[in-house]
Amino acid sequence: MLPAIVKQTALRTGAIFAGKCIGLVGRVTLTRLLGAEGIGLYQIAYSFYGIALMVITGGLPTALALFTAKHPAKGWGAFRNMSVLVALIGAASGFLVYSNSGVIATMLGNDQLAAAVRCLAPALIAVPLLQLLRGYMQGTERYGVISVSELAEQGVRVALLITLVILFSSHGIGAALGAGITGTAIGALVAFIIITIYVAASKQIATTSAQTWSYGGELSILFRTSLAIGFTRMLVPASDFIDSILIPRRLQAAGNSVSEATAMYGVFMGMAIVIAYVPTIVTAAVSHTMTMKIAADFQQGRMYQYHRKIEKVLKLGWTWGSLSGMFLFLYASELSNFIFGTPEATEPIRFLSAIPLIVGLRELTTSMLWAQERKSTPLVGLIGGIGLSTVLLYFLLALPGFGYKAASIGTLTLETVAVLWNLRALRSKDTTLFQLKWIGWDLVLFIVIMLFVFPFAMQHIHLSHATTVACSMLLYCTCAAFIIGIRMKHLK
Repeated sequence: MLPAIVKQTALRTGAIFAGKCIGLVGRVTLTRLLGAEGIGLYQIAYSFYGIALMVITGGLPTALALFTAKHPAKGWGAFRNMSVLVALIGAASGFLVYSNSGVIATMLGNDQLAAAVRCLAPALIAVPLLQLLRGYMQGTERYGVISVSELAEQGVRVALLITLVILFSSHGIGAALGAGITGTAIGALVAFIIITIYVAASKQIATTSAQTWSYGGELSILFRTSLAIGFTRMLVPASDFIDSILIPRRLQAAGNSVSEATAMYGVFMGMAIVIAYVPTIVTAAVSHTMTMKIAADFQQGRMYQYHRKIEKVLKLGWTWGSLSGMFLFLYASELSNFIFGTPEATEPIRFLSAIPLIVGLRELTTSMLWAQERKSTPLVGLIGGIGLSTVLLYFLLALPGFGYKAASIGTLTLETVAVLWNLRALRSKDTTLFQLKWIGWDLVLFIVIMLFVFPFAMQHIHLSHATTVACSMLLYCTCAAFIIGIRMKHLK
């Protein structure tokens, strides 16, 4: 029998991976329908949406999840009371965004975004409520219904995105994109209904809903927790928002036209970044399922179990990050051509091949620090990373011909500074962050085979390039799955 944590992680990984695949289908189709400029406009619109969403919800969903994990009988009451406030703030924000869509589009640097911004306004009501409800479900460890709702949301959103963009494509990029984006709110509404039906049918939740809820100290604790978490999580969408304004304008300063700069931004943010961050779904799933268990061990003083869980999680993070990063580096050209139908993303994908390792460790270490009630520590690291990244982007992007390299340097700098800060903070608590034995002879042997033995063997076997690549990728994925399987087996 597999340990419960492995089953939960596998469930979350599968659901997140399926959701990412659905989202990737949407992006790829959008790229082929509207081109690099269209995906660039889509990214700019969604970076604004991301920062608006974080302003509304902050860290409330995660704070509610942690609160519910510690006080199961009071979690539902907390959700009911917080949802009223979130709904009011979301409605007011949606109205303001809808009324000022033209001004916001001008601020974002492209008037074609007005329709997209206007059509995102309803999502500012539906999505925050959905996230809050999922936070409660996470606190009760009901990962199954969370996964189902995520898949339903993505499926509806992408289906409507593709359908409406095709139907409105004759009206121009802006109108087509705006029509397609309406699927965001509808997908969230479908997911909310699914979870609501589950909650209504759950006798356990019905029982706990009658438990008392304090409006004083407990509410204050929840909002203080959400404030720290919210500031930390807001920094990433804030950074994306800054990039959506900074990168196209500095690319124009390097001599590119508005259309060319938007297209380059689309290739980097809508293609390369998407591919580079796909492997982090595994570490995100591990973080999602392990945070509550690590927090429980720490709160109850089970320090031996606490340190053992951290070491095993970090070992898995190092292994997965290394394997998936090397895959991106070796097969960047194939990924760009096969997925997006263009070689344009090859160079930035290869530049970003360290992302799975760096971001995976950042996510895991952030969860560990939150479990220790050190919620402000990751915030400082992200602020430093964003500050340094923004300065580098401002100067490097203006250099002619340095666009993709500059954007990659900025992204890697942000993530590296953040993860080093987290690792430094954990090290101060005598946490084992890395050991050479974690690498394992299986991983060393695998790297030697893929980098030296396999290429040498293929030189003496006369096969087509496509066949050679297919054999290479099959061997890589098979061996990598075997190594990760061994690491996962010991994760309890």
